[in-house]
Amino acid sequence: MGAYRKIIHWLHPIEHAEALAELRNDKKRVYKAKRHPCQALYPRREIALVEPGVWDLQCLRQGSWYRASRRRGQTLLVTNQPLDGFSPWGDLTLEPFRPPRIATDKDVVEMLCDARVPEILPEGWGLFTAWEVQAIQAYLAGEGMERSLQEVFSYYTANHLNFIFPRFFVQDDRGGPVIPYSIQRTALVCSACVEIFGVLGGGFPVKYLVPCPGLKYVKPGPSEYLRVTRIVTEQEPSQE
Repeated sequence: MGAYRKIIHWLHPIEHAEALAELRNDKKRVYKAKRHPCQALYPRREIALVEPGVWDLQCLRQGSWYRASRRRGQTLLVTNQPLDGFSPWGDLTLEPFRPPRIATDKDVVEMLCDARVPEILPEGWGLFTAWEVQAIQAYLAGEGMERSLQEVFSYYTANHLNFIFPRFFVQDDRGGPVIPYSIQRTALVCSACVEIFGVLGGGFPVKYLVPCPGLKYVKPGPSEYLRVTRIVTEQEPSQE
């Protein structure tokens, strides 16, 4: 098996109606995500489809970013190889990356105090289920971390905000494009799918991400990050 790569497409329900019908009927080749969007990222799934309703299932709270975005109602198509007749939005690979620094508690507090935040956070983002709270507590205990749910949630939120108005990013000496990256390690980030699939940060040409605890299908090496490279050019809305 070659190097990990996933090609990301967004399909509009009207513009791509015929193609969607064909994909939905191709039960032999096309895997349909059943619980959460990142099921499409399993390496051996050649073609995977994520219908809009999948964002409302196991990752209902995390899916609030999708439901509040301009992608709402669109279907996600993820492939290992280019597909004839489909124009990709971007691709996902594993690449070496070393962040210049990661966020501290002070950084997070300052990011959350930004006056734009109340208008950006989607409805339902803070609604944890009892099952999720237990899962987070168990994960943190396994990592040997002592953090309250509020502290963890603050990091989750600040990490997403970093892909709207970046505070943690790299940029070359010539003033090239801003390249935001995850503000902390896996234990303190959530719903990496939001940035992987371009629901947030779609206007940036490149993003570097750590997987969230729920993304078990991709295993970056010790010095690797998930790299999302945008293929199409799009204008990032000011509060997407």
